[in-house]
Amino acid sequence: MILIGDLHGEYLNILYKINKLEIKNTTLIQVGDFGLGFHDLHHDIKTLSGLNKFLHEKGNSLYLIRGNHDNPFFWNHRQEIQMKNIFFVQDYEVVTIEGQKILFIGGGISIDRKNRTVGKDYWIDEEFVLNPVLLDNACAAGVDMVITHIAPNSAWPYSFTPVVNHYAGREPGLANALYQERSNMNVVYEHAKQAGCKQWYYGHYHQSMVEEKEGMLFRCLDIGEMYQPIV
Repeated sequence: MILIGDLHGEYLNILYKINKLEIKNTTLIQVGDFGLGFHDLHHDIKTLSGLNKFLHEKGNSLYLIRGNHDNPFFWNHRQEIQMKNIFFVQDYEVVTIEGQKILFIGGGISIDRKNRTVGKDYWIDEEFVLNPVLLDNACAAGVDMVITHIAPNSAWPYSFTPVVNHYAGREPGLANALYQERSNMNVVYEHAKQAGCKQWYYGHYHQSMVEEKEGMLFRCLDIGEMYQPIV
């Protein structure tokens, strides 16, 4: 199993690394902001088809969760966009990979959303949505690992960066929305702890960071970072 950080459409860099490192017969998991939706549907489907062929030839598979810079259309219509080696994982879905029960939850708030165009490079349903019923059901049988796009407020980062503060100063309510979504993700954290989870991986913040809290390993993946967890 190999985890991959935000890509923002830079797929070729990952293909290059897969070739260079001779990665074969491996499950790849990308933590959101793959970059789907910034081109027309035909272009993205063509890109996915080429990527699927590349993965198939090497016996690799790729699991994708949605980031804030991904069009939710691809996850909402995954049945129509079926590819043998690419899987669009929906929020609160639990998938067993290499013996690990992994809970996936995507979504997040774009800090620059007011500068973006709805349906072109911003989607109004981009945010992480806390669903207590789905969360309870997902954790009922235990969870070994959580993979999300954003982090709970119990994990790094613990304060806004200057860039976030810049946009928060320009959009009333943005700071509160960012605090609230991370507080909501903390509800997931509390449930995951009770379910036995020991590892949590996320992206979104564009920096590599690792810490351990209350027996939980947290790791933020930087843009394009690849990491192989111990399972």
